[in-house]
Amino acid sequence: MSSSHILIQDPSSLSSRFSNENRLGYDPDAEQDLEDLIENRLAPEAEEDLGTDGSGLDFSAIEKYLDRIPEREADLIKLYHHDKMKQEQIAKLFRITQAAVSYRLHRGIKRIQFLRTIPELGEEQFDLELGPKFSEQDREILWRMYQTTCQSEIAKQMKLTQGRVRHRFFRALQRIKDLISDEAKELQIRVQMLRKQGRASDVDQAERDLGDSIDNSRYGKYYTVFFAISDKHFNILHEVSLPQFRDRGDAQILPIE
Repeated sequence: MSSSHILIQDPSSLSSRFSNENRLGYDPDAEQDLEDLIENRLAPEAEEDLGTDGSGLDFSAIEKYLDRIPEREADLIKLYHHDKMKQEQIAKLFRITQAAVSYRLHRGIKRIQFLRTIPELGEEQFDLELGPKFSEQDREILWRMYQTTCQSEIAKQMKLTQGRVRHRFFRALQRIKDLISDEAKELQIRVQMLRKQGRASDVDQAERDLGDSIDNSRYGKYYTVFFAISDKHFNILHEVSLPQFRDRGDAQILPIE
């Protein structure tokens, strides 16, 4: 009796085994148009300019983001925007320079600006909607990228190389776009047919239906989040170590209640 071998494939990679170019009626221009439309409709909002230190910012509007940025920056933002302390006072309290306080406030505000442009995700719904579409490893990478946006930190946590984390993340991002594209393809085909038939009035409505399909896709918010992370190359965990922070007691400062 001859032996057989079964190779278990990563579910997120199966579709790549069958190229679109081999399908009857494949139109590469139409597929590119649909991908461009998805990017245009689901791109994150423009970042609101909060200034270099967020002067005059309503603290209640940013408070919920403080637990998602580095703790020291969150402490400084709280002191500056909630407790109304001057930068010079904060510098004396932390035994660092006023310039260092200003820099950290700027970094913290930039992180919050970014977070305000993307939808908030819940892990339970994330698992329900994306879990079946990805391998466990890819699902975990995506969720950790949402939480930290830090490839090196995720690689360390998951005991992977940073290159693998990056590769799997961008592959998963394309997979999310493909899921949205699959939902909208029938409407895209209808738009093409109406254009060929010269039915301009019907094309307008069909294009609106296509846009609505993309906007309302169950995967749309995930694409917005992960596209923003990939596009901005933004790392909300990374703290830059500057010479002025050394030997000034910064590492020993405890969070201020």
